[in-house]
Amino acid sequence: MTAWLKKNCCSEINPVWFAKMAASLVVPALIMLLRPLGMDFRQSATVAGVLLVIIWWTTNIVKKIPASLFLLLWFCVFSGAPAKTIFTFPLGETFLMLVITYLFSQAISNCGLVSRVLLPMLIRFANTSFKSLLAIIFSFCLTMYVIPQPMARLVLVAVVFDSFLAQTTIKKETRQVLMYAVFVFYAIVNIACKDADMIMNYVAVSSSGVAISNWAWTKAMAIPTVAYAAVVLALFWFVFRKELRGVHFTSAPGAGEARRGFSRSELPPVIVIAATVVLWMTSGLWGSNIRLFGYISVNTLITIAATAVLFLMGTLTKKDFGAIDVVTLIFLAAAFAIGGVLKACGAADIVFGQFSGIFPDHFSVWGLMLMVLVGMMLHMVLGSNTTTLSVIVPGLIVLCGAMVSPEVVVYTSIISVAFHAILPFHSVSVMVGTSSGYFPSKYVARLGIPVTPLIFLSAALIYLPYWRLIGLL
Repeated sequence: MTAWLKKNCCSEINPVWFAKMAASLVVPALIMLLRPLGMDFRQSATVAGVLLVIIWWTTNIVKKIPASLFLLLWFCVFSGAPAKTIFTFPLGETFLMLVITYLFSQAISNCGLVSRVLLPMLIRFANTSFKSLLAIIFSFCLTMYVIPQPMARLVLVAVVFDSFLAQTTIKKETRQVLMYAVFVFYAIVNIACKDADMIMNYVAVSSSGVAISNWAWTKAMAIPTVAYAAVVLALFWFVFRKELRGVHFTSAPGAGEARRGFSRSELPPVIVIAATVVLWMTSGLWGSNIRLFGYISVNTLITIAATAVLFLMGTLTKKDFGAIDVVTLIFLAAAFAIGGVLKACGAADIVFGQFSGIFPDHFSVWGLMLMVLVGMMLHMVLGSNTTTLSVIVPGLIVLCGAMVSPEVVVYTSIISVAFHAILPFHSVSVMVGTSSGYFPSKYVARLGIPVTPLIFLSAALIYLPYWRLIGLL
């Protein structure tokens, strides 16, 4: 416990740290003192607190837990927003669902479901670089509801592909490119459905102040995202053609001995997990109106029940509570609060209203691309997807609310930040990949730079026409 607190709560105190801390305080202090743009004290203090903590998150001057707790306390003291708005995440269903899915995802890891199913399929079918790329995309689609916690899904799929590629005759350079593809297409698949990323997508929806169901999100995003993935796949192949073109490989001796199937004693947890997935996928047909205490949906109830059964079976034990990522949960509590608090105290209208003149009066393709540009530029500065979304979604609603629906703002914001990265710190998932040694960090810029104009073109030529077709615009 002491080691955990030291790692996640304590920064190294030295003269350099004091200098960085002093520098981080300058601009927020000036905002509080000068109250720019006609803000009152409450609004300027709220903006100053948000800016200060974003600086801490971005530079890691202060660790995420103390920085996030500081922001929540700051909101309570200065913003004037109601507690329900400040603590919207821990008081909401998303918090409970995330806690349970951390445990449920750990149960999937414990019983070896993903490796037992995916690994034999890969060894049998994925014998070229192109087939491997398709297998990566298929794997994330297949496990979207099997492993609801997005980072757990990424880690498990990455481990499986790394194990698979290690058992082949593939060259090191090609192996690294394919492992990079795991992290690239993870981000793209996750924007197809709201439930595919229960962190990023839920932050975007929460920051908008409107309710968007998983079905409504899927209707608006799934089909164009298929086309988007195909375009990115073509660009990925072109950028890394030297490492991928004409590559065929075979399994190394002994690779075919990977275990397939489950013994009789191993089947019960697999059956529980499979039944849970079926119930999730069909709940819209029979359980859309089921609510416990007025806010806990049927999918959360299903997950709680399945997790309890997995504990009773022994698939999960007391030590598996360590799978719950407390750091991320506390960070999300603060990130979820930003948009609502900025709107509640009136700061969002003042700050983002200053940029209203750069947006057209009526929605157009140029307005859409300008929205993407705003999201992308802020993301390049802040790095974190969730932090960026918590700021730009309410901001763009202020700027564009008269010409386009909040739902389109949410979807456009997701397109602008979810996949785009030029440096590893622009994406938590990419940082996981580079820190694990799966691929060199130079690959991020190698793809990220040419993919930048592609995002604008895809928003204008793929998503916009489709949204008009289904009547969203």
